[in-house]
Amino acid sequence: MQKINDILVELLKTDERYFTAEGELLKNAVYEDAMKMDSSLIKLLLSDDTCKSHFFTEVDGVLVFDKVGFGWVINNRQFLPDSYTRYKNKIGLVDSVGDFISSSDDVVLAFPYKDCVLEGGQTREEQKKDEIFYNETLAPDEVDRLLYPKVFTGARRYTKDGTEENITFDENDNLIIKGNNLLAISSLLKRYEGKVKLIYIDPPYNTGNDGFKYNDSFNHSTWLTFMKNRLEIAKRLLAPDGSIYVQIDNNELHYLKVLMDDIFGMENFQREIVWVLKGVSGYKSLINNFVRGHDTILYYSKGKDYIFNKLYLPYSKEQLARFSSVDEDGRRYKTITKERRLYLDEAKGVPLSDVWDDIASFQTVVNAEERTGFSTQKPEKLIQRIIESSSNQGDIVLDFHMGSGTTCATAMKLNRRFIGVEQMDYIDEITIPRLIKVIGGDTGGISKEVDWQGGGSFVYCELARLNQKFIDDIEKANTDEALVAILGQIIKSGFISSYVDPKEINPETEDFKALSIDDKKRLLIALLDKNMLYVNYCDMNDETFAISESDKAFTDSFYGEA
Repeated sequence: MQKINDILVELLKTDERYFTAEGELLKNAVYEDAMKMDSSLIKLLLSDDTCKSHFFTEVDGVLVFDKVGFGWVINNRQFLPDSYTRYKNKIGLVDSVGDFISSSDDVVLAFPYKDCVLEGGQTREEQKKDEIFYNETLAPDEVDRLLYPKVFTGARRYTKDGTEENITFDENDNLIIKGNNLLAISSLLKRYEGKVKLIYIDPPYNTGNDGFKYNDSFNHSTWLTFMKNRLEIAKRLLAPDGSIYVQIDNNELHYLKVLMDDIFGMENFQREIVWVLKGVSGYKSLINNFVRGHDTILYYSKGKDYIFNKLYLPYSKEQLARFSSVDEDGRRYKTITKERRLYLDEAKGVPLSDVWDDIASFQTVVNAEERTGFSTQKPEKLIQRIIESSSNQGDIVLDFHMGSGTTCATAMKLNRRFIGVEQMDYIDEITIPRLIKVIGGDTGGISKEVDWQGGGSFVYCELARLNQKFIDDIEKANTDEALVAILGQIIKSGFISSYVDPKEINPETEDFKALSIDDKKRLLIALLDKNMLYVNYCDMNDETFAISESDKAFTDSFYGEA
């Protein structure tokens, strides 16, 4: 089997259609061409005697291509085993048997890698990152282990009186986790499954210039896989009467809508909320087309019974002055026609028959006092409207694309419990300092409106890194000597991929020395076992991982084992 694999790879390398500039085989492109009997591919295979004998059978003097057998080889786990996908790189609507929609009402979103798990390990906005697609069919053990609950480290509680170390977790604690958000929310399931009342996320929009640089540009299919993995876990975290809001722009809106219909159910789609971006200027206004002046927020409930608190925007003094008439019961009204009166709801400051509940007009500019310098920061006023509409005081609010911390800051001011997850390094410079200011009684955002005086607390912790430490060190290294030193540490650790023979990796060889620094970095990262980026809770007491007693105590208390 290995011989035909090697021959086939070398043969395919002669056709530029099947390899990227970085030398990665496009297996899905090969598979698609084989299924449609591409003449160039057929000729290429016939040019090699081994491939000819392996994939062709002579019938009455005619060579017949065994495309099923060829497809099996291409998609077999042993053929370039770092790739698990067999799906063509195309997005489209197909019916349940794989045919494109024509007359069927059974609609699903089909995209490559849809049966895969994408970790999404970016830690810096400018970072370009190659990803592994773990296939849930071919690699179930690897997927399970990847998503096991993780160990937490460095836990501390921030309060108005200072910082507390060596803590255990209390069920009423607010929580901030630094680390990969897929692995973090998977770890939340043990404690919070079915308990979160509201999820709001503002994920990367996949615009190509929004700092989301996985694989240089995160194409539709990969982005959808990234979202699918996280939304499926989000649904499990939601309470039966919970809701989720996802903010997005036009780049992925329509794909995301179909994906969320599939995960949450079309019957649980509640609203497509248009949030108008006032005063569009700069490059957005220079485009030779209609100006896009809004974001969209997709709002789904988990089930048919869900929390929704109707909110009213009061009339201005001028509008209220029009209710100048008073009936015999002392109720204010204005005359519409001789037969019709419009009464004023004195408690809400709105007409009884005229509910004004339009989120489109909400504030889009972040006020100076709440500004953090974060480029995609949303105003607290917008998040306030969502939190008050779909949760009550004391409920748990989750944001696993935490960014600058607007959701958590607003939740604290509205007396909600919150969980925030952020994997980017700016959490240390922007997010945590902002929440500390909120505890101290900041005056920005909605603080004056809700009479925020400060107080509250939150627990901060990180996922305990294992091979992720090596990745961080590799990315920071800028000399050959530093990379060789890291390579030695990796081989010594033993936490390397099962597909790699460490004896074959020798930094003294001319081949290794000839690699560029970037290629050496790619090689070192490829050596690592990606299922061991972080320490699993079930392995916490293994001395190999050197987890401190205080970290063990906190982790046990979080998972209810203390």
